[in-house]
Amino acid sequence: MLFRLGPCGVTSRRLVTAALVLLGLAALLIFQRHLDLAELHARAQALPAPAVIAAIALLPLVGFPVSVLHLIAGVRFDFLGGIVVVSLTGVIHHFLGWVIVRLLSECCFARLAPWRAKLGGTGHRDATLLCCLLPGVPYSLPLYLLPVLGVPLSLLLGLAPLIHTARALVTILLGQLSDDLTLPRLLALGAYYLVLFVLAGWFLRHLSPNFRQKKSR
Repeated sequence: MLFRLGPCGVTSRRLVTAALVLLGLAALLIFQRHLDLAELHARAQALPAPAVIAAIALLPLVGFPVSVLHLIAGVRFDFLGGIVVVSLTGVIHHFLGWVIVRLLSECCFARLAPWRAKLGGTGHRDATLLCCLLPGVPYSLPLYLLPVLGVPLSLLLGLAPLIHTARALVTILLGQLSDDLTLPRLLALGAYYLVLFVLAGWFLRHLSPNFRQKKSR
């Protein structure tokens, strides 16, 4: 860890990721004059809604980056519609993940053993919060790890999609605004993402003592 930003530790990997994101946004601002973003946005909005929803509901189960799908949801359904779609598909993701774990034998999820060992001392609620808030954790990981840990379906469907939707707000809004990106809008989105990052770090910091106490028992 290089330094701390409030409760969040900043590592070289996170700095590189942030720099790449900023470079990508800067390149988009520079080259948007040469791209007909409005036309691309209009074509995306013309995509069949059932097909888009089905893709968002199913592709994360096989490891497809969910941030891309949330961006598409913002483009196709705008901000409020995107929130509804992301919320509903989040419920579908965790329900199908729970069903798949119940149908397949435990040996099919042997790759989750290290994560299962790390979270073995947590309660179901804390394990759900940790998996959904940890930066850099693949979205598909908690879909299968939490059912393997024995987290009840009611808790999965009630808590995990809510956290994922809150974290996706920036991406959904970016999708809606993708046809008219300006520097102030990008700065505002970046500030909001930073607020979410700090809040996630605060929650993780307050969960850590409970986690250590339960692991020591």
